Amino acid sequence: MADSPIVPLDDRPYDCLVMSDLHLGSVVSQARLIEEFLEWAATSTRELIINGDIFDDLNFNRLSKRHFACLRTIRRHSDRPDLRLIWIRGNHDGPADIISHIVGVEIKEEYIFDNGQTRLMILHGDQFDHFITRYKYVTAIGCGLFYYIQRLAPHNAARWIRRVSKRWQRNGRLVQRGAVEYAKSKGCNAVTCGHTHLPMAAEQDGVRYLNSGTWTEHPPCPFVAVVGADVRLEWWPRPKAEAPADGVAIEAPVGIEAEGSVARPS
Repeated sequence: MADSPIVPLDDRPYDCLVMSDLHLGSVVSQARLIEEFLEWAATSTRELIINGDIFDDLNFNRLSKRHFACLRTIRRHSDRPDLRLIWIRGNHDGPADIISHIVGVEIKEEYIFDNGQTRLMILHGDQFDHFITRYKYVTAIGCGLFYYIQRLAPHNAARWIRRVSKRWQRNGRLVQRGAVEYAKSKGCNAVTCGHTHLPMAAEQDGVRYLNSGTWTEHPPCPFVAVVGADVRLEWWPRPKAEAPADGVAIEAPVGIEAEGSVARPS
């Protein structure tokens, strides 16, 4: 695929875009949509952050041709002179130094985006999930079992099991609480995490908290967008009947569900 054209930074509608939990290697990863989004984002934002769990695990034999195409797109855009692309390490990604050599992308444990109007802490959030830190062996066994469930069960069933397990762990609230406290300690007025797979937006203790959800669910898929002082959830793709000619996504209607998650647009 040819490189996307250079777009002057002043003509880009977004200051920063954040996506997370792509889980390439999983049979439920929305790889085609991920690749489309990456191509669009490369000329629509000044900075693109992939906030952890790009891989489902480090068994690269599970990556399909479409998944490898996503990795090539990430690598290609990481070399653009007009875009900063950063990969935040997630708990499924393995050691940062190893992955950095494989994919050739700048990898960090956390990152603060600051455009002068918003100071946004970006980190995956697994460090605040006490279940996976206290029960490492149980988590490892569960991840192994879930791989076979994905292979054998219908995709809808596999997605349902993952959602139920995340809610049962109640890690959404744990991650939100820990992330907000950490962001405040770093002087940030906003923080975004992934990890829980539950897209949401909330205000706590004067800090705006957003979770960018996952790209393993049926579309539209969520991401965090920063424009000036505004930090919000948006969705990809928009319904064709509503999408403008330039393809720019907009914020979805917000409805609060259990765990404070944001309802996806229908």
